Amino acid sequence: MANILDTLVTIVIGTISGVTNVVATTVTALQDFFYVKVSGVSFIVLGARQTGKTTLIEWLRHNMSALDLEDFNPDPTAAGGEVVPEFTARVGDTYMKLKPNRDVGGEYAMWETDWTDLFRAAQPNGILFLIDHTDAFLQKDALNFVLQMIEDEPAAAKQLKAFYILVNKSDVWGDEQTLDDVLLHYKNEQKRLKGQAERIGYRWEIGEGSLALNRGVTEFMKKFINSIRPKKQ
Repeated sequence: MANILDTLVTIVIGTISGVTNVVATTVTALQDFFYVKVSGVSFIVLGARQTGKTTLIEWLRHNMSALDLEDFNPDPTAAGGEVVPEFTARVGDTYMKLKPNRDVGGEYAMWETDWTDLFRAAQPNGILFLIDHTDAFLQKDALNFVLQMIEDEPAAAKQLKAFYILVNKSDVWGDEQTLDDVLLHYKNEQKRLKGQAERIGYRWEIGEGSLALNRGVTEFMKKFINSIRPKKQ
């Protein structure tokens, strides 16, 4: 008798679990559709001055294809930043609505104001942080500021799913240095990022690329956007 009851319980629980899984999968698919097609996938782009933040946003607007950089020479972003309207871009085989919210400058004086205000207002699913091979001390400070901002603003960080770092301008430094060479300056920051990611529960990754040559950035961005959408592809 006990064996029959055990079998019945197993069947019932298994059936309920199966139904629950189907419902959960359907809900996730609906959430993904809403974020991807209706609401927009929310992220912010940060980094010290002249690392390529404005160029990255413009590149995304062009469906992640090569830009004619001779015709694209943006002035440094002014205090307060500039609103970036939502736009649709092709990511892999899917057209997705992307919402970078605002393009902010990278000057030191803007970190406490523009960066923090943007983080609070956007409550983003992801943070894209840009660095390059120049002025490691300034860029380390900028990265540490963002990591501390996440700690100090838990309400703004509650939706955070990913923190990706792009080491830009590999077309300039790639012949003389490797990515590991560049990251030697960021050992402590990588440890801090890893520890925070494990504690808060977001994904992190560091990659290299060149926006100028459209090299290495496309796959990196696909991984980033896939990591912040509800239904991973």
